[in-house]
Amino acid sequence: MHITGIGINGDSGHLGGSLVQLQDDLTFFQHCGYDAVELSIHGLDVLAHGQLRQSQVDKVRVIVESFDFIYTVHAPDPLNLAFSQHGASGVDLEQDIFLACLDFCAAIDAEILVYHSGLNALRRTAFALEPLPDEAALAQAREREVSALRTLMPLAAERGVVVAMENDTPHLWEVATLLRAGLSAGQLSHYHAGLLIPTLVQQIESVGHPNLGLTLDFAHLYVAANACGFDYLEAVRQAAPYVRHLHGNDNFGRLGGLYDGLPERIPYGDGDLHLPPGWGTLPHVEALAQLPDYEGLYVLELRPRFYDHFSEALETMRRIVGTAIGEHSPS
Repeated sequence: MHITGIGINGDSGHLGGSLVQLQDDLTFFQHCGYDAVELSIHGLDVLAHGQLRQSQVDKVRVIVESFDFIYTVHAPDPLNLAFSQHGASGVDLEQDIFLACLDFCAAIDAEILVYHSGLNALRRTAFALEPLPDEAALAQAREREVSALRTLMPLAAERGVVVAMENDTPHLWEVATLLRAGLSAGQLSHYHAGLLIPTLVQQIESVGHPNLGLTLDFAHLYVAANACGFDYLEAVRQAAPYVRHLHGNDNFGRLGGLYDGLPERIPYGDGDLHLPPGWGTLPHVEALAQLPDYEGLYVLELRPRFYDHFSEALETMRRIVGTAIGEHSPS
């Protein structure tokens, strides 16, 4: 395993479209000692209705080029090539947004674009816009994502970008949606298949392009393993041959509760908390040990609430990586 650098996320809500905030955040990350920054494109106001705002892109580029970081880009969280939030009418817009993200990566020399797996069929049902899809509709959505990625991956390659599809995290609202439909919580991974590494691997293999791989989010996987009842470390091993990018932070492996805010959830340890490493119970060293051949970045995704601990988080992550390499290197 060769971790080429440890990065930090530029939180979309914290950036809030402000170039002043971008400058301040990058200055702070530099002071902390991070090697890389993952920019959330939806925090920069460079993208509107599927089109880049070139004047804003140019301003962002001037700022990022003034710092010596490796940059990666996170696509908008709702971006979905399988189940558009706008239903059938939104398919073309999803691809426009994806292509704009690729163009933004090229503009700032970012070689990784993170895209959340689209295999979550529950959102429109949660808003009572559609019933749960049947088996044929689920299969059509899987193929819709594969078909779109087959079209987009050559365009990614032209721009020198690897698309790293991220495993997702489960939420209590999804379980509630299933219960309202008369199903059990045990059906969660059937309707939210983006929680499962084998499903994402199948999507990647179906696309069959070298510029598509996995972003393995250790924290998402930890919550999903407990919620869905699969073996956490085995899932990391299943992902290993396909991993092109890593996300991490800490949590307690618990499904989220009735509240969305961190002040309400942290005392209970509920959900994907984005805690600094070492604050929760995620087995960091053991997880990294399942990736002996990985070479690339490790991006910490931490909430701005923990800004006072960003330097500490970097040092903790360096120790974890060093321990993982030391404990599992050939004797």
